[in-house]
Amino acid sequence: MFNIFSWQHVVTLAVIALVAVGPKDLPRLVKLAKKWTSIGRSLARTLRRTLDDLTHTADLDELRAEMNALKRKYPLSSLEAAVQNRERKPRG
Repeated sequence: MFNIFSWQHVVTLAVIALVAVGPKDLPRLVKLAKKWTSIGRSLARTLRRTLDDLTHTADLDELRAEMNALKRKYPLSSLEAAVQNRERKPRG
């Protein structure tokens, strides 16, 4: 996603990890890194969903406010009265 590491960086980190941790404990370290990466991705996914939900809620609140403003400007009762007056007029 951010493309921070090149292949040279990854190989260098792998060699340093192999020397520092040792070949015996390296699989356990990789599993631990995989677990933490999975947890981080899950948290990021949850955060993204929450932010999307909040954004949609904010959009809906904005639409509700716009609808209420339109209702105040053009009340439904005046529209109903106009429709009833039109129905009462004889067609000719």
